Amino acid sequence: MVPVRRGRPALGTTKVAFAVRHRRDLRQPSLGTIFAMDGGPGYASTAKPYASSLIAALGPILRRRDLVLYDMRGTGLSDAIDCPALQAGLIQESIAIGECANQLGPSFAGYTSGEAADDMDQVRRALGLGKIFFYGDSYGTFFGQAYAVRHPGTLRGLILDSAYPGNDPYYRTLLPAGLHGLRLACRYSSTCSGDPVARLTRVVHAFHRADRPTDSLIGFLLEAGTLAPRSYLSLDDGDRQFLEGEPRRLDRLLAPELGGEKLSEYSNGLAIAIECNDYRALWDKSAPFAQRIAELSASVRKLPRDFTAPFGRKEYLLSTAARLTPCLYWPAPPAGGLPPAIPSDWTAPRSFPTLVTSGQVDDVTSVREAHEVAARFPRSSVYVVPDRGHVSSLYFPFHSPEVGVIRRFIAAH
Repeated sequence: MVPVRRGRPALGTTKVAFAVRHRRDLRQPSLGTIFAMDGGPGYASTAKPYASSLIAALGPILRRRDLVLYDMRGTGLSDAIDCPALQAGLIQESIAIGECANQLGPSFAGYTSGEAADDMDQVRRALGLGKIFFYGDSYGTFFGQAYAVRHPGTLRGLILDSAYPGNDPYYRTLLPAGLHGLRLACRYSSTCSGDPVARLTRVVHAFHRADRPTDSLIGFLLEAGTLAPRSYLSLDDGDRQFLEGEPRRLDRLLAPELGGEKLSEYSNGLAIAIECNDYRALWDKSAPFAQRIAELSASVRKLPRDFTAPFGRKEYLLSTAARLTPCLYWPAPPAGGLPPAIPSDWTAPRSFPTLVTSGQVDDVTSVREAHEVAARFPRSSVYVVPDRGHVSSLYFPFHSPEVGVIRRFIAAH
């Protein structure tokens, strides 16, 4: 058990859970321990899908190294936050988020990357461990940076897989990286020719003429990096058939998924708490709602007029995938505010090496963002995975070239 907020004992405690996978060769001494945490935020590291993929990716590295799968507070076995309306996705997201904040009450401010980083260090000490490797993917890379801010002396090495800097409240890399990924995927494929972005633009214009919402189209594009390049090629194939008068392929791709994910594997409540507590916003988080709206409007007016092309400015900025508005109804931080997960002027010490990776066609966390993260770590190296998308080490642990890079990094340190 750990405090909900360190320094605020009246808020009580919450459970933090983890799983230890001992090295395969117990006859010889350990070569070290790797702590690992899944991304999201909100995914459980002890859940079978993540654990199986990570173990496959690390492979022979685990023969003489122990692995600790850490469920950050609010996920998996660590008292997962259950906000039913938000988890099931059955009502408007902004309303469900407000309900979730009311459910959490004053404890909402305890769900931060900083508190969770201190939790993990408490686990490390409880296990009697010295310096550790940390592996994080996607949001887990943001968490890994927050851990390095607070506990740099405990790190033997840091692996940030599909790195996210968390420094842009506009999420300006998403759309350009998605369009770039679509072009690259087509260029590298023997079954694709011509300009896929031009085809997408024609589809968007057709949607406009038919007064058909484009939210699902925006969402698919901005998440296509997850299973890239296959996802980009599927989208382009759907676009081709749509323009030829056959919409069924595209309609199937854009059909909404019914129901939410299992709470044992993913907590949407924790995801929104981290997003609203830790990530930067386009408004003063302490301001009342009306002022937040005014500041948001002023902020988006600063974006170039063609920034959202081929989508309209309003339809893109208000889409759920653009992620500009979910936290409008989140409570103001407590008096004194919450400490930043990663201070804007922070630079890591030279005491540990860092591997930063990014998929070449990833739009969820772009190559540009990987370099921004690497700039925070003096002893960092960047590996761009050719023709791969988001966290290819876990989605394709038997095929991604990233897997060998990660293994060699750990073995060398």
